[in-house]
Amino acid sequence: MGTQLILTVGTNPLPVWVAWYHLKEKLPKPIQVRLVHTAGTVDERDRLESHFEGASFLDPIQTSAGDPKTVRSDISRILRDLSAKTTDLHVHYTGGTKVMGVETVSATEAQLRDNQNVRLQTSYLDPRGASGPTIVSREGPLVRDTRQNVDLEFNLIALLNGFTLGPFEHTYRDKETRRLETVVCPAPGTLSQEQLGEGWRAITAGKSITGELLEYGAYAALKDALEKISMNNSDRNNCKLFHSVHVQRDRAMNKNIKHFELDVVAVLGYQIVVVSCTVDSKQDMIKQKGMEAILRARQLGGDEARAIVLCSIDQNSAKLIEDELKDEMGSASEPLQVWGRNRWRGLPNEFCRYVRNDLHWV
Repeated sequence: MGTQLILTVGTNPLPVWVAWYHLKEKLPKPIQVRLVHTAGTVDERDRLESHFEGASFLDPIQTSAGDPKTVRSDISRILRDLSAKTTDLHVHYTGGTKVMGVETVSATEAQLRDNQNVRLQTSYLDPRGASGPTIVSREGPLVRDTRQNVDLEFNLIALLNGFTLGPFEHTYRDKETRRLETVVCPAPGTLSQEQLGEGWRAITAGKSITGELLEYGAYAALKDALEKISMNNSDRNNCKLFHSVHVQRDRAMNKNIKHFELDVVAVLGYQIVVVSCTVDSKQDMIKQKGMEAILRARQLGGDEARAIVLCSIDQNSAKLIEDELKDEMGSASEPLQVWGRNRWRGLPNEFCRYVRNDLHWV
Protein backbone atom coordinates (compact mmCIF):
# COMPACT_ATOMS: atom_id res chain seq x y z
CA MET A 1 0.00 0.00 0.00
CA GLY A 2 1.33 3.45 -0.86
CA THR A 3 0.78 6.67 -2.80
CA GLN A 4 2.53 8.32 -5.70
CA LEU A 5 1.92 12.06 -5.39
CA ILE A 6 2.39 13.99 -8.64
CA LEU A 7 2.74 17.76 -8.30
CA THR A 8 2.93 20.13 -11.26
CA VAL A 9 5.44 22.94 -10.76
CA GLY A 10 5.27 26.50 -12.10
CA THR A 11 6.99 29.79 -11.40
CA ASN A 12 5.22 30.12 -8.03
CA PRO A 13 6.39 27.20 -5.86
CA LEU A 14 4.72 28.32 -2.60
CA PRO A 15 1.27 26.73 -3.19
CA VAL A 16 3.00 23.51 -4.26
CA TRP A 17 4.82 23.44 -0.90
CA VAL A 18 1.50 24.15 0.87
CA ALA A 19 -0.16 21.28 -1.00
CA TRP A 20 2.63 18.89 0.02
CA TYR A 21 2.42 20.07 3.64
CA HIS A 22 -1.28 19.17 3.88
CA LEU A 23 -1.54 16.18 1.55
CA LYS A 24 1.27 14.23 3.19
CA GLU A 25 -0.95 13.96 6.29
CA LYS A 26 -4.00 12.77 4.34
CA LEU A 27 -2.73 10.30 1.74
CA PRO A 28 -1.99 6.59 2.33
CA LYS A 29 1.64 6.05 3.29
CA PRO A 30 4.36 5.57 2.26
CA ILE A 31 4.27 8.52 -0.14
CA GLN A 32 6.58 8.95 -3.10
CA VAL A 33 6.69 12.39 -4.71
CA ARG A 34 7.15 13.10 -8.39
CA LEU A 35 7.45 16.70 -9.62
CA VAL A 36 6.37 17.68 -13.14
CA HIS A 37 8.17 20.77 -14.44
CA THR A 38 9.59 22.43 -17.55
CA ALA A 39 13.09 23.49 -18.56
CA GLY A 40 12.19 26.97 -17.34
CA THR A 41 11.25 25.86 -13.82
CA VAL A 42 14.22 23.69 -12.87
CA ASP A 43 15.22 26.17 -10.15
CA GLU A 44 11.72 26.08 -8.69
CA ARG A 45 11.79 22.27 -8.72
CA ASP A 46 15.13 22.25 -6.93
CA ARG A 47 13.93 24.66 -4.25
CA LEU A 48 10.89 22.51 -3.58
CA GLU A 49 12.96 19.36 -3.32
CA SER A 50 15.23 21.13 -0.83
CA HIS A 51 12.32 22.09 1.42
CA PHE A 52 10.00 19.06 1.25
CA GLU A 53 10.93 17.77 4.69
CA GLY A 54 10.92 13.99 4.88
CA ALA A 55 9.84 13.46 1.26
CA SER A 56 10.90 10.46 -0.84
CA PHE A 57 11.35 11.58 -4.45
CA LEU A 58 10.97 9.66 -7.68
CA ASP A 59 12.68 10.94 -10.82
CA PRO A 60 11.07 14.25 -11.86
CA ILE A 61 9.31 14.65 -15.20
CA GLN A 62 10.57 17.47 -17.40
CA THR A 63 7.99 18.26 -20.04
CA SER A 64 6.62 21.01 -22.27
CA ALA A 65 4.83 24.12 -21.02
CA GLY A 66 2.49 24.35 -24.02
CA ASP A 67 2.53 21.21 -26.18
CA PRO A 68 -0.29 18.86 -25.10
CA LYS A 69 1.05 15.89 -27.05
CA THR A 70 4.46 16.13 -25.38
CA VAL A 71 3.01 16.42 -21.88
CA ARG A 72 0.69 13.48 -22.48
CA SER A 73 3.53 11.33 -23.81
CA ASP A 74 5.84 12.21 -20.90
CA ILE A 75 3.22 11.47 -18.25
CA SER A 76 2.06 8.23 -19.92
CA ARG A 77 5.62 6.92 -20.12
CA ILE A 78 6.11 7.31 -16.38
CA LEU A 79 2.75 5.82 -15.42
CA ARG A 80 3.46 2.65 -17.37
CA ASP A 81 6.17 1.95 -14.81
CA LEU A 82 4.00 2.25 -11.69
CA SER A 83 5.22 0.13 -8.81
CA ALA A 84 3.05 -2.86 -7.92
CA LYS A 85 2.99 -1.47 -4.37
CA THR A 86 1.29 1.75 -5.49
CA THR A 87 -2.37 1.62 -4.50
CA ASP A 88 -3.13 5.35 -4.80
CA LEU A 89 -2.10 8.01 -7.28
CA HIS A 90 -2.82 11.65 -6.45
CA VAL A 91 -2.31 14.45 -8.98
CA HIS A 92 -2.19 17.99 -7.59
CA TYR A 93 -2.22 20.43 -10.49
CA THR A 94 -2.08 23.93 -8.98
CA GLY A 95 1.40 24.70 -10.34
CA GLY A 96 2.49 25.03 -13.95
CA THR A 97 0.59 25.95 -17.10
CA LYS A 98 -3.00 25.00 -17.92
CA VAL A 99 -1.71 22.59 -20.55
CA MET A 100 0.46 20.83 -17.97
CA GLY A 101 -2.44 20.52 -15.54
CA VAL A 102 -5.05 19.35 -18.07
CA GLU A 103 -2.81 16.85 -19.84
CA THR A 104 -1.28 15.45 -16.64
CA VAL A 105 -4.75 14.69 -15.26
CA SER A 106 -6.02 13.44 -18.62
CA ALA A 107 -3.04 11.15 -19.16
CA THR A 108 -3.32 9.60 -15.70
CA GLU A 109 -7.05 9.01 -16.17
CA ALA A 110 -6.48 7.31 -19.52
CA GLN A 111 -3.63 5.19 -18.22
CA LEU A 112 -5.52 4.01 -15.14
CA ARG A 113 -8.92 3.53 -16.78
CA ASP A 114 -8.60 -0.26 -16.82
CA ASN A 115 -6.42 -0.53 -13.72
CA GLN A 116 -8.63 -1.53 -10.81
CA ASN A 117 -5.70 -1.80 -8.39
CA VAL A 118 -4.85 1.92 -8.27
CA ARG A 119 -7.19 4.64 -6.99
CA LEU A 120 -6.84 8.03 -8.69
CA GLN A 121 -7.57 11.33 -6.98
CA THR A 122 -6.93 14.85 -8.24
CA SER A 123 -6.84 18.21 -6.44
CA TYR A 124 -5.91 21.85 -6.78
CA LEU A 125 -5.50 24.82 -4.43
CA ASP A 126 -8.25 27.40 -4.87
CA PRO A 127 -7.12 30.78 -3.42
CA ARG A 128 -10.70 32.11 -3.56
CA GLY A 129 -12.36 29.57 -1.28
CA ALA A 130 -15.29 30.76 0.84
CA SER A 131 -13.34 30.17 4.06
CA GLY A 132 -9.90 31.04 2.74
CA PRO A 133 -7.52 29.20 0.37
CA THR A 134 -8.86 25.65 -0.08
CA ILE A 135 -7.55 22.38 -1.47
CA VAL A 136 -10.41 20.92 -3.51
CA SER A 137 -10.91 17.50 -5.08
CA ARG A 138 -13.80 16.18 -7.15
CA GLU A 139 -15.28 14.75 -3.98
CA GLY A 140 -15.19 18.13 -2.24
CA PRO A 141 -12.78 20.09 -0.01
CA LEU A 142 -9.77 18.18 1.29
CA VAL A 143 -8.50 21.17 3.30
CA ARG A 144 -10.92 24.02 4.02
CA ASP A 145 -8.28 26.62 4.91
CA THR A 146 -4.73 25.84 3.86
CA ARG A 147 -3.35 28.53 6.20
CA GLN A 148 -4.59 26.58 9.21
CA ASN A 149 -1.84 24.95 11.30
CA VAL A 150 0.85 26.30 8.96
CA ASP A 151 3.57 28.29 10.73
CA LEU A 152 5.96 28.90 7.87
CA GLU A 153 9.07 30.95 8.50
CA PHE A 154 9.13 34.21 6.55
CA ASN A 155 12.62 33.42 5.25
CA LEU A 156 11.40 30.12 3.80
CA ILE A 157 8.47 31.80 2.01
CA ALA A 158 10.98 34.14 0.37
CA LEU A 159 13.41 31.33 -0.49
CA LEU A 160 10.72 29.18 -2.08
CA ASN A 161 9.94 32.03 -4.49
CA GLY A 162 13.59 32.78 -5.20
CA PHE A 163 14.21 35.72 -2.86
CA THR A 164 16.21 36.36 0.27
CA LEU A 165 15.46 38.73 3.14
CA GLY A 166 17.87 41.05 4.92
CA PRO A 167 20.41 41.31 6.34
CA PHE A 168 22.51 41.71 3.22
CA GLU A 169 24.88 44.29 1.75
CA HIS A 170 23.65 46.61 -0.98
CA THR A 171 26.00 48.68 -3.14
CA TYR A 172 24.70 51.71 -5.00
CA ARG A 173 26.04 54.84 -6.72
CA ASP A 174 25.38 58.08 -4.83
CA LYS A 175 23.51 60.51 -7.10
CA GLU A 176 25.45 63.54 -5.89
CA THR A 177 29.00 62.27 -5.41
CA ARG A 178 28.73 59.51 -8.07
CA ARG A 179 30.74 57.30 -5.75
CA LEU A 180 29.84 53.71 -4.93
CA GLU A 181 28.45 53.34 -1.43
CA THR A 182 27.69 50.14 0.48
CA VAL A 183 25.03 49.82 3.16
CA VAL A 184 23.81 46.89 5.19
CA CYS A 185 20.08 46.31 4.73
CA PRO A 186 18.81 44.94 8.07
CA ALA A 187 16.66 41.92 8.79
CA PRO A 188 12.86 42.37 8.95
CA GLY A 189 12.12 44.33 12.12
CA THR A 190 9.45 44.76 14.75
CA LEU A 191 8.47 48.00 16.48
CA SER A 192 9.21 49.00 20.06
CA GLN A 193 6.48 50.12 22.45
CA GLU A 194 7.68 53.68 21.98
CA GLN A 195 7.36 53.43 18.18
CA LEU A 196 3.92 51.82 18.50
CA GLY A 197 2.83 54.73 20.69
CA GLU A 198 4.15 57.25 18.17
CA GLY A 199 2.21 55.47 15.44
CA TRP A 200 -1.06 55.50 17.42
CA ARG A 201 -0.74 59.20 18.15
CA ALA A 202 0.08 60.00 14.53
CA ILE A 203 -2.93 58.29 12.94
CA THR A 204 -5.41 59.49 15.59
CA ALA A 205 -4.26 63.12 15.50
CA GLY A 206 -5.50 63.52 11.93
CA LYS A 207 -2.74 66.00 11.07
CA SER A 208 0.06 65.96 8.53
CA ILE A 209 2.59 63.28 9.45
CA THR A 210 5.74 61.74 8.02
CA GLY A 211 5.75 58.57 5.99
CA GLU A 212 7.66 56.79 8.76
CA LEU A 213 5.02 57.67 11.36
CA LEU A 214 2.30 56.45 8.99
CA GLU A 215 4.16 53.13 8.76
CA TYR A 216 4.29 52.97 12.56
CA GLY A 217 0.56 53.65 12.72
CA ALA A 218 -0.26 51.00 10.13
CA TYR A 219 1.87 48.45 11.96
CA ALA A 220 0.27 49.29 15.33
CA ALA A 221 -3.27 49.09 13.93
CA LEU A 222 -2.71 45.81 12.09
CA LYS A 223 -1.02 44.33 15.17
CA ASP A 224 -4.04 45.28 17.26
CA ALA A 225 -6.45 43.71 14.76
CA LEU A 226 -4.54 40.42 14.49
CA GLU A 227 -4.18 40.14 18.27
CA LYS A 228 -7.94 40.63 18.78
CA ILE A 229 -8.70 37.87 16.30
CA SER A 230 -6.17 35.45 17.82
CA MET A 231 -7.58 36.07 21.30
CA ASN A 232 -10.98 34.82 20.08
CA ASN A 233 -9.58 31.95 18.01
CA SER A 234 -6.40 30.16 19.09
CA ASP A 235 -6.14 28.60 15.61
CA ARG A 236 -5.25 32.08 14.35
CA ASN A 237 -2.08 32.45 16.42
CA ASN A 238 0.10 31.53 13.44
CA CYS A 239 0.56 35.08 12.18
CA LYS A 240 3.57 37.38 12.23
CA LEU A 241 4.12 41.07 11.55
CA PHE A 242 7.23 42.83 10.26
CA HIS A 243 8.37 46.39 9.54
CA SER A 244 10.86 47.54 6.91
CA VAL A 245 11.42 44.29 5.02
CA HIS A 246 14.38 44.36 2.61
CA VAL A 247 14.25 41.81 -0.23
CA GLN A 248 16.54 40.79 -3.08
CA ARG A 249 16.88 37.89 -5.49
CA ASP A 250 18.37 34.79 -3.88
CA ARG A 251 22.03 33.95 -4.51
CA ALA A 252 22.65 37.33 -6.10
CA MET A 253 26.39 37.51 -6.70
CA ASN A 254 26.25 41.13 -7.90
CA LYS A 255 25.85 43.53 -4.95
CA ASN A 256 24.59 46.20 -7.36
CA ILE A 257 21.46 44.15 -8.06
CA LYS A 258 18.31 46.11 -7.31
CA HIS A 259 16.55 45.24 -4.10
CA PHE A 260 13.24 46.50 -2.72
CA GLU A 261 11.82 47.40 0.67
CA LEU A 262 8.31 46.71 1.96
CA ASP A 263 6.91 49.00 4.67
CA VAL A 264 4.75 46.57 6.67
CA VAL A 265 4.27 42.85 6.00
CA ALA A 266 1.89 40.44 7.73
CA VAL A 267 2.26 36.67 7.30
CA LEU A 268 -1.01 34.80 7.93
CA GLY A 269 0.18 31.21 8.12
CA TYR A 270 1.92 31.64 4.79
CA GLN A 271 -0.27 34.26 3.06
CA ILE A 272 1.53 37.57 2.55
CA VAL A 273 -0.22 40.92 3.15
CA VAL A 274 1.82 44.03 2.26
CA VAL A 275 0.85 47.47 3.55
CA SER A 276 2.55 50.26 1.59
CA CYS A 277 2.40 53.73 3.15
CA THR A 278 2.74 57.15 1.50
CA VAL A 279 1.93 60.73 2.47
CA ASP A 280 2.38 61.89 -1.14
CA SER A 281 -0.82 63.56 -2.38
CA LYS A 282 -0.10 63.18 -6.11
CA GLN A 283 -2.42 60.58 -7.57
CA ASP A 284 0.12 59.40 -10.15
CA MET A 285 2.63 58.69 -7.38
CA ILE A 286 0.03 56.81 -5.32
CA LYS A 287 -0.95 54.78 -8.36
CA GLN A 288 2.70 53.92 -9.00
CA LYS A 289 3.03 52.93 -5.33
CA GLY A 290 0.03 50.63 -5.72
CA MET A 291 1.38 48.91 -8.82
CA GLU A 292 4.71 48.32 -7.12
CA ALA A 293 3.06 47.07 -3.92
CA ILE A 294 1.01 44.33 -5.60
CA LEU A 295 3.90 43.36 -7.89
CA ARG A 296 6.31 42.97 -4.97
CA ALA A 297 3.70 41.23 -2.83
CA ARG A 298 3.10 38.64 -5.55
CA GLN A 299 6.80 38.17 -6.23
CA LEU A 300 7.33 37.39 -2.57
CA GLY A 301 4.09 35.57 -1.75
CA GLY A 302 2.59 34.35 -5.01
CA ASP A 303 -0.97 34.69 -6.28
CA GLU A 304 -2.50 34.56 -2.81
CA ALA A 305 -0.60 37.68 -1.70
CA ARG A 306 -2.54 40.86 -1.01
CA ALA A 307 -1.57 44.54 -0.81
CA ILE A 308 -2.98 47.73 0.67
CA VAL A 309 -1.78 51.25 -0.08
CA LEU A 310 -2.41 53.56 2.88
CA CYS A 311 -2.30 57.17 1.72
CA SER A 312 -3.30 60.72 2.72
CA ILE A 313 -5.81 61.61 -0.01
CA ASP A 314 -9.60 61.51 0.38
CA GLN A 315 -11.36 58.17 0.01
CA ASN A 316 -13.17 59.08 -3.24
CA SER A 317 -9.85 59.78 -4.94
CA ALA A 318 -8.37 56.63 -3.38
CA LYS A 319 -11.24 54.52 -4.73
CA LEU A 320 -10.75 56.03 -8.21
CA ILE A 321 -7.08 54.99 -8.17
CA GLU A 322 -8.02 51.53 -6.94
CA ASP A 323 -10.55 51.10 -9.77
CA GLU A 324 -8.01 52.27 -12.35
CA LEU A 325 -5.46 49.77 -11.06
CA LYS A 326 -8.00 46.94 -11.18
CA ASP A 327 -8.84 47.84 -14.75
CA GLU A 328 -5.19 47.96 -15.80
CA MET A 329 -4.36 44.71 -14.01
CA GLY A 330 -7.38 43.03 -15.62
CA SER A 331 -8.66 41.72 -12.30
CA ALA A 332 -12.18 41.95 -10.92
CA SER A 333 -11.00 40.66 -7.55
CA GLU A 334 -9.32 42.79 -4.91
CA PRO A 335 -5.70 41.73 -4.47
CA LEU A 336 -4.95 45.45 -4.05
CA GLN A 337 -6.88 48.10 -2.12
CA VAL A 338 -6.20 51.82 -1.70
CA TRP A 339 -7.22 53.40 1.61
CA GLY A 340 -7.48 57.16 2.12
CA ARG A 341 -7.00 59.45 5.11
CA ASN A 342 -10.58 59.02 6.35
CA ARG A 343 -9.67 55.48 7.50
CA TRP A 344 -6.77 56.54 9.70
CA ARG A 345 -8.63 57.16 12.97
CA GLY A 346 -10.45 53.83 12.86
CA LEU A 347 -7.58 51.89 11.30
CA PRO A 348 -7.64 48.92 13.75
CA ASN A 349 -11.31 48.34 12.94
CA GLU A 350 -10.63 48.76 9.23
CA PHE A 351 -7.94 46.08 9.41
CA CYS A 352 -10.24 43.83 11.46
CA ARG A 353 -12.93 44.05 8.79
CA TYR A 354 -10.39 43.49 6.06
CA VAL A 355 -8.77 40.35 7.49
CA ARG A 356 -12.14 38.93 8.56
CA ASN A 357 -14.24 39.69 5.48
CA ASP A 358 -11.71 39.80 2.65
CA LEU A 359 -9.17 37.24 3.87
CA HIS A 360 -11.55 35.11 5.98
CA TRP A 361 -9.04 35.21 8.83
CA VAL A 362 -11.53 34.81 11.70
